[in-house]
Amino acid sequence: MAKVEDCPGFETFGADVKAARKAKHLTRKVLAEIVGIEWRYLANIENKGTLPSLPVVIQLIKVCGLPVEQYFNPEIIRGDSEQRQRVSHKLKLCPEHYLPVIEGAIDGALKIEQSAKETGDV
Repeated sequence: MAKVEDCPGFETFGADVKAARKAKHLTRKVLAEIVGIEWRYLANIENKGTLPSLPVVIQLIKVCGLPVEQYFNPEIIRGDSEQRQRVSHKLKLCPEHYLPVIEGAIDGALKIEQSAKETGDV
């Protein structure tokens, strides 16, 4: 079985699955049933860094709404700051009905930034 350290991009896979599962208010047992694995195996993925087979990885990414590129094309993600990566991940987990609020906050921040640039305050 592959080890996390041998698979760049998968260093946080288990923790990401766990965070997504909790954000979606799923128990370990329910997520395991959806994906078609034992809950103990899911616990090992989340807590011990066990890397599952590709079909299980794909199912976990789909069900949890994880960013595929983070695991299979990590060079793209590594160009972003850690904070940008965290925000991006949380945005993907956010329920659809909260997105207008988040978009409004981002629009407000961008207006403040633009105004500061125009007045030379940056």
